Amino acid sequence: MDRFNTKHFAFLIAATTIVSLKTYPDIYISNGRRDTWVAMIIASFLIFAFTFFAIKVFQKGKEFNFAQVYKEAYGEKLGKFFIGLFIITLLLTLIESASVQSNAMHMNMLVETPPWFFLIFFIFPAIYTIKKDIVAIVSVTLIGITLITIAGINLGILTTGYKDYNLLFPVFEDGVTLGFLLAILKILGLYGSIVIVFPYLTEIKDKGKLLRDTLIGLLFVIQMQIVSATGTLSTFDVSRTYEMAYPKLLQTQLVSYARFVEFGELFVMLQMVGGWYLKYVITFYALLKLWNALGMKDKYLIYIVTLIVFGFSFIISMDINVLFIFLNYYAYISFMNFFVIPLVGFILYALKIKRKTSSSY
Repeated sequence: MDRFNTKHFAFLIAATTIVSLKTYPDIYISNGRRDTWVAMIIASFLIFAFTFFAIKVFQKGKEFNFAQVYKEAYGEKLGKFFIGLFIITLLLTLIESASVQSNAMHMNMLVETPPWFFLIFFIFPAIYTIKKDIVAIVSVTLIGITLITIAGINLGILTTGYKDYNLLFPVFEDGVTLGFLLAILKILGLYGSIVIVFPYLTEIKDKGKLLRDTLIGLLFVIQMQIVSATGTLSTFDVSRTYEMAYPKLLQTQLVSYARFVEFGELFVMLQMVGGWYLKYVITFYALLKLWNALGMKDKYLIYIVTLIVFGFSFIISMDINVLFIFLNYYAYISFMNFFVIPLVGFILYALKIKRKTSSSY
């Protein structure tokens, strides 16, 4: 791969926005309950509109440096402050990726193996990919998303016979509740991971098809999330679903055809390990780019961040209750720093562009 282009960008979008919503849906199903699939559709529409608006603002302003857009929108000092908050959220995303992957593998696959063992073989090998720069990250993403998609299609086929779509109804049995609104908010927070790839825009040379490829990549994610949400709720009764830590992993354990085909876990393990690894390395590289954008360079930053992530992930992943308390707070933090603050920033930046255009005219 000699040039990073908009098609590669679409794969990065898939890598950052698929895995969180699919792995631990119970944090928003506990709020939305049976209406969660409706909340997913609404949140998907909102994130599509947000992404469309953001890319149009990037193109109209002819400024694809995400950090610079923040500075232009909020001013130099406040812009740097919000970039700092964004970097902290990226750090929390690294902790999320490492903790969920290690805890889920421990809980559902290899119970006798402690989470810290998975952490060692997840976090430290990632350093090699990150140090090889964007070429390695994009190459791994292309291969990973292709394999994850194939695994997802197979899982969809294998689990079809275990779904009862009558379980999705009735919707809004209690009307539009606060829980339903919180579910939309949390889903938007996890969907907001799409902004993690915005710092990569400066690496794209030919941006002529940026909007088209970005929206195609996002539509691919949206249909996958809607199918996943409806599939989970139609497999298990909602009263059971939100009590499961990782319902997608349990769903695949149902697969059994002729007492021979019983390897649904193989596909979901590929999705989980591969998906979280991709999100981890993409997020890590975005953090390094924004750190440099603030004018701060440290050749040991990769190792410092890795040790911080390992320390916090070690503590969080050991107790599933602590992990899910963290994930609930993370969804709200992501909603603010990955959706609300960027949205306000793009609106302010668009207004400044319009004002400059009017003045020039």
